[in-house]
Amino acid sequence: MSSDKEESSSSTEDKVVIEQLLLKIDEAFIYRIPPMRSADGHRAEDWNLEKPLNTCSLVVNRRDNDLCINIMAERPKPNAPEGATESYLFAQSIIKVDFTNPSHKIEHWVNPVVDSSRYFAVRIEDAKRGREAFIGVGFRERNDATNLKFTIEDYINSLKREEKAAELQKQFEESLTVGGDRDDNKVERLPLPKSSLSLKAGEKLHINIGNKSPSSSKQPKVKKTGGLLGLKKPPPPPSDDPDSTVATSNEDDDEWGDFAEG
Repeated sequence: MSSDKEESSSSTEDKVVIEQLLLKIDEAFIYRIPPMRSADGHRAEDWNLEKPLNTCSLVVNRRDNDLCINIMAERPKPNAPEGATESYLFAQSIIKVDFTNPSHKIEHWVNPVVDSSRYFAVRIEDAKRGREAFIGVGFRERNDATNLKFTIEDYINSLKREEKAAELQKQFEESLTVGGDRDDNKVERLPLPKSSLSLKAGEKLHINIGNKSPSSSKQPKVKKTGGLLGLKKPPPPPSDDPDSTVATSNEDDDEWGDFAEG
């Protein structure tokens, strides 16, 4: 029994919690709001806007898959000089969106009012007492309200992308497995596709080497006129008969050409 407890405690301690700061607003007005008068939604005109319950700061961060809206207030710091203050958690809303559960949509925690773009009804939770209630959150600047709205939308979109990626990963792993139990060591896996570099029937491969123009690839033509490199035939060897004479001609078609004696 003791070993089981040690293993469970060690597994809990090894869990890594990823926390990311998404938004910080220095000024936010907090209101105690009445129940809704109609099904249309909350109305800021019913909140007595001239008298907020408190003026706080708003810190929004993501912790794993949860979105935490922390409402921070200031109070005098004990055992400190006069005027020194410290921040403390005034209220908190932990949003746990579940797309498969209709009661866990974002509207369960955050609802914009129907008569203004700067005020929201936010569901907070008292973890110690296990109680929930709506409070009003408003901003002096419209940009602060817009930033809160876009931060919540980005959180919802990131959850959808992560869920889609996990589904694609699961489909990919299942496509690699054929039959058998997933935990069985003898599971047959499909081979990965192999690339083929061979040409199919009718395909041609064109290769260009260098930057030569088509005209430079032609070989020079050599005019063949009876001798090597276009030279005329050499004269015949002299005859042994001293009386023999060689007739020469000064005509243009004489094959002796430049080899004739002057």
